Amino acid sequence: MQEDSQRLSVLTQLFTVGIERADIMLEMISRSPIKLKLLSVDLFPPQQLPMQLEKQVSFKGLKAVEMVFTGEFQGNTQLIFPKQTATILIDLIESEDRRKLDKEAFEKAIFSEVGNIFYNGIMGVISTLCEYGITYMIPKYKEGELRQILLGNLSPKYSIALMGVIQVLQDRNLVFWFQFDTLEKLLEKSGNIGDYFDV
Repeated sequence: MQEDSQRLSVLTQLFTVGIERADIMLEMISRSPIKLKLLSVDLFPPQQLPMQLEKQVSFKGLKAVEMVFTGEFQGNTQLIFPKQTATILIDLIESEDRRKLDKEAFEKAIFSEVGNIFYNGIMGVISTLCEYGITYMIPKYKEGELRQILLGNLSPKYSIALMGVIQVLQDRNLVFWFQFDTLEKLLEKSGNIGDYFDV
């Protein structure tokens, strides 16, 4: 129990730094102040990922941006926009240029940009800690029911899953998850986070 508590403490610190960096970038493109706040981080076996997500998001109307990373450790990740949060973000981030797009392209552009900002923040911190020993792919946009956005992401090669909840506005959250082949290397690197960032 103590080991899990220590691991969560280290990971919470890492993701808090990454989300704060993403928040700065997100505020630059929004029409109103956005303050991202990490509410929780949890660890569990990858087999439990669908069940854990069901507790946080509805089955339908989901948007997501996903990404794969390789290097010192490997895994995949997804940022999920529940329907009500997605609506709020569209209102906050719409622009004259985006309004010229059709609805599908308009929404994809907004959620892809938010996903890119989120991953630039998080993976930027991880890459720095690993001294750029991590390579991550271009994020990919998905939409649909929960089982559709998870399709192709669940694999026995991953040993542990992490899920976090981020508050955008009151009662409007984003949900993200990561799967890793090993967590120990990331935990080891995260012990040096104070050498690179103000924590």
